[in-house]
Amino acid sequence: MTEIASAFAAGEWHAILRALGLGGMMRELAQHCEWTGFADGVLNLRLSETHRHLLGMNPGLLDRLQDALATQYGGPLRLRIETGAIAGETPAQRDQAEKRARHVEAVAALESDPFVRELIERFDASLVEASVRPL
Repeated sequence: MTEIASAFAAGEWHAILRALGLGGMMRELAQHCEWTGFADGVLNLRLSETHRHLLGMNPGLLDRLQDALATQYGGPLRLRIETGAIAGETPAQRDQAEKRARHVEAVAALESDPFVRELIERFDASLVEASVRPL
């Protein structure tokens, strides 16, 4: 089983999106959808009411996303997107959580750095956490 086929079988929506390499509005729509199931060639996603406008912005967007997914899947695929409350985690939410975690780690690393601590103590400085950018 190929990597993408196993991602479909396991419902790893985040991995599928990474493999697709989407951009623009297609990426925005897909990132804000939650995987709800895949069976008999039908991929079911849920989009929150907050992001419902992404469906109506471009009438051909859903078809283009379906085509991209079918190409990646390697066979016929039908995409169904419903709107409703998100029960799990969307790729956008996951990316945001990972970004926050990297920021927290970067701040902690700076705060524990002996040189930074010396500068803070010597010059009565403070670390502006919002200016910290993780590598």
